[in-house]
Amino acid sequence: MILHDERRDLDLRVEGAAARLGRDPALELPLDPDDDVVSAVHARVWRDADGAWWLEDLGSTNGTWLAGRRLDAPARLRTGDRFSLGRRGPALRVAIPGDVPRTRSEPAPAPSQPAVRLRRVAGGEDLLAAGAEIVVGRSAGCAVALRTVADTVVSKRHALIAFDPAGAATITDLDSRNGTFVNGRRIREPALLRLGDRVLLGWHGPLLEVRGLGPALLAEGEGAAYRPDLQPSRTLGGMVEQARDEAGRAPRGAGRARAARFARSLATQLARESSPAFRLTAVAALLALSLALVLVYRSAARERAAADARLAAAERAFAHQLEAASAAQLRSDSVIGGLKASLAAARRASGSPAAVESLEHQLTLAQARAAAAAGPETVADFSRVSRENQDAVGLVITRYQSDSVMGSGFAVTRSGFFVTAAHVVRDPGRGPPRAIEVVMADGRTPLTADLVAAGDAPDQDVAVLKIRHYRGPAVRALDWSGRGVRQGAPAALIGFPRGTELAFDRAGFVRTTMFAGVIAKATPEWIEFAGFTDAGSSGSPVFDAEGAVIAVHYGALALPAGGSGRDGGGGGGGAVSSVPLGFAIPIGKARRWLPPEALAELGLTP
Repeated sequence: MILHDERRDLDLRVEGAAARLGRDPALELPLDPDDDVVSAVHARVWRDADGAWWLEDLGSTNGTWLAGRRLDAPARLRTGDRFSLGRRGPALRVAIPGDVPRTRSEPAPAPSQPAVRLRRVAGGEDLLAAGAEIVVGRSAGCAVALRTVADTVVSKRHALIAFDPAGAATITDLDSRNGTFVNGRRIREPALLRLGDRVLLGWHGPLLEVRGLGPALLAEGEGAAYRPDLQPSRTLGGMVEQARDEAGRAPRGAGRARAARFARSLATQLARESSPAFRLTAVAALLALSLALVLVYRSAARERAAADARLAAAERAFAHQLEAASAAQLRSDSVIGGLKASLAAARRASGSPAAVESLEHQLTLAQARAAAAAGPETVADFSRVSRENQDAVGLVITRYQSDSVMGSGFAVTRSGFFVTAAHVVRDPGRGPPRAIEVVMADGRTPLTADLVAAGDAPDQDVAVLKIRHYRGPAVRALDWSGRGVRQGAPAALIGFPRGTELAFDRAGFVRTTMFAGVIAKATPEWIEFAGFTDAGSSGSPVFDAEGAVIAVHYGALALPAGGSGRDGGGGGGGAVSSVPLGFAIPIGKARRWLPPEALAELGLTP
């Protein structure tokens, strides 16, 4: 069966034995998603065992109408039948292959539908519509669609003009934002409508004169003059809506044809139905938008290049440090090896006990110095640190009324207690956040979190969240005492630099980034991390070579050429030096903000 959509001049072919019609794009026969007359799932057509086709309404709001009658039970369809979804909705004509139009007598056709003619008092084309119920508004689905610059105060569904069986007309305000006025009085309930009445849709909105109701017409020369030359210009939104309507008439799947129709319709309306000032403004806006996009793209490219340069410089610095450490280790091994050989030779030669004892003492001192310089590992295995901990790191998104702030953080307990930087989740200038969400590494589902506590001093930029219903991984170890913190020791940061810009992969999953460096300085108040960092890293955990969290990152200091700069979000501006300096708060200072239940889970005393 083929259904011809008269509004879009489009044939809809029914594949299979049944199909549903409605606004839902997942249906077999989807219609215009912006047509508010049509329900999401409106009607169904199907073929029975005898090959006959039937039409059924699926509980729609505005009903399914066949031959002028609203269906209250399934009705058989024949070639030539015409039905509509809603009395004033899209009409479809039926064509069934092999079925010829009926020649038997048909029921008497319904009387012609009543019509209304409205005229803009300020000038413009008359507005015509027919039907027992006529909706006036800005929506494309309205029988009288208002889309000009004079109609910006009109609601999408503003007013309803209805005819009763006797032909009398009433007008009702549809809970519009700016109200409906008849002859200067705002109506609160249905009001009788007569020829010559003037309807104002919103204060300072379009003023319409009733020129025709049913068969009755107001003679020219009476009331407002017909002045189509004063037709108000279309709004850009109205032009886009009409262009979308015309593009929708292209066959389904013809993406290029739809795009071409949309562009052609929009260009035609701009050329013919808008004022020179409007066209100039639209062109200027498009040029400004294009320029802004170019500038944003170039700025982003420069920032990305600078970030790549900083990362490469940090990696070179870290490689140089490891190379120097390896050289020192080789020298130490050489000294120890020489002492061992001398000691063995002295023992074989039965040298004096004093000489043997001196060599043993020198060997002991050399081995102690080597152990102190090397620490637990000469070269840290940060791939193991990442493997054991990155699942516990999450992207933090704090949503305020008008914008969002992003940072990083990490789960310290399997029940969902989560540590981040306080400035990521609290900003007095923005007011209280409307929501805090956490997307854990290798996931893409935002988890709602509640703020438990936050530091209130500059050296306490730490916050504790509780992720609702969380039962997942936590970081492997936390160095509350700071035993693994020493100057020159390797350290690594895991987080989400630049927030969502780099966090999400093509499938929508968030992926962590790890940066390695060294502890440049350690004090009881903060730890300086010599390694790459950037905006979005705030709240990231800083790990030592053993994989224990030693600090919470909160800011950075980068040295531009010839000066210095500070960025609390973790990035610097200008020509950045080779190694930016990150600042982190020792994890031991975060302990005071953990609630008793978190401390108990960690085996700590309050």
